[in-house]
Amino acid sequence: MDTAIINIPDGVNGYVDLVQHVLKYGKEVAPRGMKTREIEDAIIRIDDVYNTLPLGVGRGTVSGIGAVEACQLIAGASTPKLVIAIGPQFANYTEDNGLFHGAYGIRTQSQYAPIVERLKADPDTRQAVVTIWNPELDLLANKRDYPCTILHQFRIRDNKLNMSVYMRSNDVWLGAAYDFFQFTRVQLAIASILGIKPGTYHHHVGSLHIYEQHYDSAENLKHTYEPYEKIPAMVGTSWKEVSDFAMDALTAAIHHEEQMLLRGLHPFEQWYANAMIKAIKKK
Repeated sequence: MDTAIINIPDGVNGYVDLVQHVLKYGKEVAPRGMKTREIEDAIIRIDDVYNTLPLGVGRGTVSGIGAVEACQLIAGASTPKLVIAIGPQFANYTEDNGLFHGAYGIRTQSQYAPIVERLKADPDTRQAVVTIWNPELDLLANKRDYPCTILHQFRIRDNKLNMSVYMRSNDVWLGAAYDFFQFTRVQLAIASILGIKPGTYHHHVGSLHIYEQHYDSAENLKHTYEPYEKIPAMVGTSWKEVSDFAMDALTAAIHHEEQMLLRGLHPFEQWYANAMIKAIKKK
């Protein structure tokens, strides 16, 4: 079976092209009885990793969801109540104890800092790998929230930080829009710590798909001709510093403290906290 390599310039207008590519070329399958169109073994390459949240294209993207997912991942945290306050639909994926079984931040919290040091020690290393899938947890039956993402890999090539993400499954409509954003936020953060520019982002997916109920919405996506919103990256000189910035933004949102935005948050922290608070207020 041939691997599908899909080049998109960014995650905004490029996201529109990607969704419609899956809609057009995907083969119909019905896992768990739900009709989808699927491309197997897809690789999506994104060159502009700064612009990866598809706002203004008719998808109804919620900045607060992107913000909370990125901040949890960088902070090494899981904040289920905040996630549900921003997106009530996520309550369907919590376990009986109110937690997300597959929360990424909890699984990666001790991994990024050593990876940064490994990249500093050997810029040509191929061992800068962060693992999310855990067989001890994810071969357990009847969980509501198994991770879709298996691992992240970082490589410095041509003095730029490239990132590859490997996923077992990715819903191009519900998931990819926010996955591109949260993962490239990590890429930008690590590049800032290393003092180099980000390179390309490659998104490897075993099953890239879209569900039947989203076909019509996907067909109606439109390219935006408005200037892209300049969403700041979380940057710093160490992983702890960047992680603390992300936790500050989460804390402000958890307490709905808009005044905290005026009491010492960095400008980039303010964007993430503001996005989360605005999403909560719209509910």
